[in-house]
Amino acid sequence: MSVFIDCPAMSTITEIDKIISALPEAEYELFTRFYALELYTGTLKIPAGLKNWVRTRFGSVERVERQRIVSIKNRFTGEHSLFNELRSERPKESKRVEVEDKSEGCRFCNPEEQTPEDIFGRIRGSHCITASNITKYDSYHSLVIFREHNPLAIDPEWIADYLRTGEQWFEAVCKHNPRSRLQKFFLWNCLWRSGASIIHGHMQLTASGMRYGKLELLERVATAYKHEYQTDYLSDLCKVHESLGLATHLNHNRDRVLFYLTPVKEKEIVVVSTASRSDELADTIYRLLRYYRDAGVQSYNLAIFHLGVHHVVRLVDRGALDDMTSDIGTMELYAASVISSDPFILAQGFNSEQSR
Repeated sequence: MSVFIDCPAMSTITEIDKIISALPEAEYELFTRFYALELYTGTLKIPAGLKNWVRTRFGSVERVERQRIVSIKNRFTGEHSLFNELRSERPKESKRVEVEDKSEGCRFCNPEEQTPEDIFGRIRGSHCITASNITKYDSYHSLVIFREHNPLAIDPEWIADYLRTGEQWFEAVCKHNPRSRLQKFFLWNCLWRSGASIIHGHMQLTASGMRYGKLELLERVATAYKHEYQTDYLSDLCKVHESLGLATHLNHNRDRVLFYLTPVKEKEIVVVSTASRSDELADTIYRLLRYYRDAGVQSYNLAIFHLGVHHVVRLVDRGALDDMTSDIGTMELYAASVISSDPFILAQGFNSEQSR
């Protein structure tokens, strides 16, 4: 079951000041509690010799000489995104690439012989198998290697099996080290733009004794928010997105899908769920990945972690496989995320596709 929350007709991020000004008082106050918003006009002058190229590339000289820039910052987490629709139209160098359906000599196509196993052995699913990561970044760091070589081939049953196998791996880790209070973290880097070093489809798993820094910050924010406002941070975050039409409810309202207002990078989607296990999120994750695929996304990062009573999923597009320009630069590393995509258009596209 899906519940779609309507965006104002043909909304765009550049009109967010008008959208929030039309909110009922309580929703407006909740938005301003969460977000600082500023809008700017970036101005420049195009010389005569460049005007024809600008018209061809961007449609008009005027929209380039006066650019609408939207700056949104989460007051609690510090997540900060700068939107300018022209960024998606800038020239980029590219090269033709293809993802093969299978590969001769791929070690992950023969995982039992060509990958290491954890000290407690392997967990075998119907469509996957675990392997210990040969170059770890945590004491417990392993892989769920898909039977399907092509990471762009997806199926809801396969995704459920990958996640179920990951849950069983974590249970095996806790049994192997029962005295440690370990933190479960799922990550899926799909293809090289996302940081994957091997094409063959796989997910990664960690069980850490120390809460990862960014997750600990979010946990502290949620705790402080609860203390100050006597309500739940994630629930109110969802309410803000719902008031703007940037949320969808799936699986009988258990999974709340947010087309995130302060994305870390392009087309970020966040799921806040009361599911008790990650494999219960398989259908929602499949629908989001299918939407990504239909939107032309091939490389993405996906994370699943716990925050209080919720499972949280974060999913972000990492750009075209043939794009030679990195999507992450100094701004993203040290200042604020520069965003080309529009969360309102992303939400409208998903709702439209799901309604068919």
